Amino acid sequence: MSVQSSMPEGLMAIDGAARGPAAAPPEHPQTPAFVVDEPLLDALRSSFQHAMAAHWPSSILAYSFKTNALPWLLAYFRHRGAWAEVASDTEYELAVALDFPPDRIVFNGPAKRRDRLRSALIEGSIVNLDAKREVTWAAELARERPELDVRVGVRVNWDLASLVPGELISEDDVARFGFSLVNGEFDAAVAELREAGVRVAGLHMHNSTRSKSVEVYRAAARTAADVVSTRGLTPDWIDMGGGFFGGVDATPTFDDYFAVIREELERAVDPERTTLIVEPGGCLVAPPFEYHATVIDVKDVGQTRFVVIDGSRTDTDPLFRRTRPYELRVASASARVLPVQKVVGATLTELDRVTTLHDERELRVGDRLTFSKLGAYTLPLRGLFIDYLPNVYVRDADGALTQVRRKWGAQEFLQANLWSDGDGSLRGPAQDPTSASPERPADASAMLAPPTPVRKPRRRTRAGRDTRGADVA
Repeated sequence: MSVQSSMPEGLMAIDGAARGPAAAPPEHPQTPAFVVDEPLLDALRSSFQHAMAAHWPSSILAYSFKTNALPWLLAYFRHRGAWAEVASDTEYELAVALDFPPDRIVFNGPAKRRDRLRSALIEGSIVNLDAKREVTWAAELARERPELDVRVGVRVNWDLASLVPGELISEDDVARFGFSLVNGEFDAAVAELREAGVRVAGLHMHNSTRSKSVEVYRAAARTAADVVSTRGLTPDWIDMGGGFFGGVDATPTFDDYFAVIREELERAVDPERTTLIVEPGGCLVAPPFEYHATVIDVKDVGQTRFVVIDGSRTDTDPLFRRTRPYELRVASASARVLPVQKVVGATLTELDRVTTLHDERELRVGDRLTFSKLGAYTLPLRGLFIDYLPNVYVRDADGALTQVRRKWGAQEFLQANLWSDGDGSLRGPAQDPTSASPERPADASAMLAPPTPVRKPRRRTRAGRDTRGADVA
């Protein structure tokens, strides 16, 4: 485990961008809390956008909502030229609610609903198909509305296990997403779309892998180039997905990834015509997120020292399967060093054992712990077990904190719920007309109705639009 007793001094270089120590000691958040290091987020995001623009000027950074959908974070990326990459109807609605125009949304996922798929295609979203019913629905729309330029991408199921052995994360070495190149399902989907007048305008190449090797991206880009060449496609976009490695002193670098992608893709597509889409998540948001907790109790059971914090493993490791050590800072004034201290969480389960400290200063009530690099998949996978969602703050370059999410309590937990009064009637926030939104009806019977399409008129974009990324800072 990497444990630091104080903040490191000096500059930290991030792909050429440097940041120094804060001008003043940072404020302490009310714990438990996540804290976003905004200067570090700025440096990583800027580095990624510069590398992307240098190697493929006609490119789009579509931020992965599923990695961390904190609304402050989503708005941060929108203001800096990023698109939204969403993987469900709900995430699509969230993107629109946060003012992402439909024509700046990349719509992925295997379970799109028919009405949302149709509205997304009509309003100009980039839609990558990942299910047979989506192929059928896109074809139906093209036949019903021949005046529309219906363009779709198709997710490709390619043989990662053979091309880069040992990288596939599934137990059976078979990836579940996309249409298989091996058994002909990809070609069947393309044929059905073309017959209906749908233009296959893009390929989606993402694969989930064990490592962040550039060889995965080389294989994906080479496969995309082969598909384009052998199927006679003229794609408007190639979507390479996410999964990049990133952070302070990252190896490989963002430049390494984009150099390999360009080397393989430009054999089959024109970088001046075909847009490159990438969907980064963890490489940008994991490093800047810290988790802060305070010691609330210390007890000895036999020879074991337990240190109870006001936080929980449900925040730091929501799936309870982390094996790699945390990067952790301990703030303690004690001079005594203990060989072993078991840090445990505030929930009522024996499984809430956060980490074990070895040969560290003795922790006492009121001492603080700061866990680093916890911005990827922690917030979205966190459940509502016993205690609810914690505070979230953003720390600026001067060390000042701004709260961007308050801790959830009973009222937040009850929102959108109904319960019986005992006389057969229902009550609750979901019946309060003042709490209803246009897409979330207040009456109980309507709560089970299908969602209505997003009613936000946008100009219909055509093939030839300028899809280049913006605001590279």
